[in-house]
Amino acid sequence: MSTDDEFVRALRSRADAAAPTIDVHLTGVVPRARRRRAWARAAGAGAAGGLVLAGVLVGQAWAGAPWSTHTLAGPATTGEPVATGEPSAEASPDATAAEDPRDAAEAAADAALRDGTAQGAAPYWYTLITGPDGTGERFESWTSPDRPGLLVWDGDLANPAALGPSNVLGSFRIGGEWVDMLRDPAALPTDPAALEQVFRDSVEPDRRSGTDDDKVYGMVYDLLDGSPGWLPTALLQAAWEVAGSLPGSTVVPGVDSLGRAGEVLTRPGTVNGADRLVVDPATGLILEMNSGDGVRVLQQSPADTVPLEPTLEMAGCTAWESC
Repeated sequence: MSTDDEFVRALRSRADAAAPTIDVHLTGVVPRARRRRAWARAAGAGAAGGLVLAGVLVGQAWAGAPWSTHTLAGPATTGEPVATGEPSAEASPDATAAEDPRDAAEAAADAALRDGTAQGAAPYWYTLITGPDGTGERFESWTSPDRPGLLVWDGDLANPAALGPSNVLGSFRIGGEWVDMLRDPAALPTDPAALEQVFRDSVEPDRRSGTDDDKVYGMVYDLLDGSPGWLPTALLQAAWEVAGSLPGSTVVPGVDSLGRAGEVLTRPGTVNGADRLVVDPATGLILEMNSGDGVRVLQQSPADTVPLEPTLEMAGCTAWESC
């Protein structure tokens, strides 16, 4: 790696540390000003069950995964699956994750060390979001902590969007010290009481709305909703326990609109996240949520490939590090 490259990386690291934390959920992304109808209005649209996965490998073990008894239907495409281990021809050499053999080796090592996560060693985490009973608009994402991701609406591969690696958990006060843009999930405890203490220590008066309990719930929601496949299952389970123990939360056994068994948390009047969540307690993965934009059903799994290679042009960025 050249001296210039090392200087740019150091400068970028300092900029990241100084930048304010902005909560962004993939389901709210509107690339190229393509505003989508609210899920509440999309809930009565046509069923997605007739769509067939054609040519896209999205986690071979999906049908037997513990968090679902339903068959996954991905976007229809006539092309072959695209593995994005190699940099895009449209990306500049300085913007790629594999600009140096050491970077590629580190990324491979990171993937191999994801034991204890739902994603495992798969390069991507796939999420399909629909309305109730699998109906309405379809939002699909292929995200990764160490490579660019892809976003697709209603299977429209002619108008996709892209984003950089999804590996930022947020900003937390841990052991009395602020950690801005935390990327290492190992820094967060998997004991529910200790994790709740980190959340409470991280409450700020000018960030999020409502009471301190509401703000803690918002932090839990962000972890569960923010592409959780690469996070340790023990961390997701601890976060779920924190959410259920908060004053105003009620947790009972139940099912989602697809009939998948889970635990149902209700939190009336919430201002930070969904007021009803159905989660598989064995994995900590969200099955269904009900928030201000209506009911959304999530089907998730590891993924080995993406239907299109993400490019900087799709993302509207000049470098993946800034997406």
